[in-house]
Amino acid sequence: MATASAPGLVDLAAPQHDLNTYTGRLQHFFTVTSPVTLFTSRAELLHAQDTVKKYNAELQAQRQRPVLVAPEERQTFWKAQQLVQSSIHPDTGEPVFLPFRLSAFVPTNLIICAGMLMPNPSLRSVIFWQWANQSLNVGVNFANANKSMPMSMGEVGVAYVAACATSVGIAVSLTRVVPRLRVFAPATRALLAQFVPFVSVATAGVVNISCMRWKEIRDGVDVYRMKKRDDDGGVEKEVVGKSRIAGTLAVAQTAASRVATNIPTLIIPPLLMSRLRFANTPRGRLLQNATQLTVIGLCLALFLPPAVAIFPQQAVVNGKSLEKEFADEGPLTFNKGL
Repeated sequence: MATASAPGLVDLAAPQHDLNTYTGRLQHFFTVTSPVTLFTSRAELLHAQDTVKKYNAELQAQRQRPVLVAPEERQTFWKAQQLVQSSIHPDTGEPVFLPFRLSAFVPTNLIICAGMLMPNPSLRSVIFWQWANQSLNVGVNFANANKSMPMSMGEVGVAYVAACATSVGIAVSLTRVVPRLRVFAPATRALLAQFVPFVSVATAGVVNISCMRWKEIRDGVDVYRMKKRDDDGGVEKEVVGKSRIAGTLAVAQTAASRVATNIPTLIIPPLLMSRLRFANTPRGRLLQNATQLTVIGLCLALFLPPAVAIFPQQAVVNGKSLEKEFADEGPLTFNKGL
């Protein structure tokens, strides 16, 4: 590595995406949510983690000075970062269980969304798919939550039961109520029935996240200041304390992102498929199912990054916006979770 100007070299410290802007976060999450990273072995993940640590140590040692490397070497660094950010928990440094990674969102939710959006579902089918969806959500929320406030298995169990009960209760109630709304024409009732999965999932999703991460609201999460080291001039995080306001912000922002994710995924496909069925195309059950799966998959892949990118994962707040003890701290950061 070089620290002086040289032709053909690029600055390793230059970020691949500007995470302070929505556009930068959008580009970032399109790479992080790529299912391609799911084929990476644990050994490859740990190697990527070591690579990122090595380069970050070099960057810190140079005390904000440019670190010039060949473009291929910077690409190696960025690829390692992609693997780490998509699969390694930022608080624990351990790989997230594969089905619960953000990069697994599309394949795992494709089957569940297809099940929930089947036309004329039976009551048993409604209950099963809502239960399956909330079971997956509990795993995702637990695996990606801020780990500065761990939960016991008993607390996870209570949250799981509450989320499943809410989801199934709302879905079953709406499934029974909507067909009885005689004030609407049959076509309108059929259209309203298409929105039952979204209302159930969105409401239960908020309950799910709140239950799984209620300790962050009650006890707070770690907030950090960026501190310069005296020995080498590098920058590191220093825990200032726990903030309940920051914990509430983390949970609220995550819940809002999840609802935003559900809007296109559970609304666009049924409306589009209803329109296609009205036009009597595509013909045949097999083609209809294939078309619906394709539409759902595209919605999951295209609309997940814009929803997750609404809020930065490493949130920055002014200490004055938190509890009184943080008023004089200036800018502080905390992990929002995913």
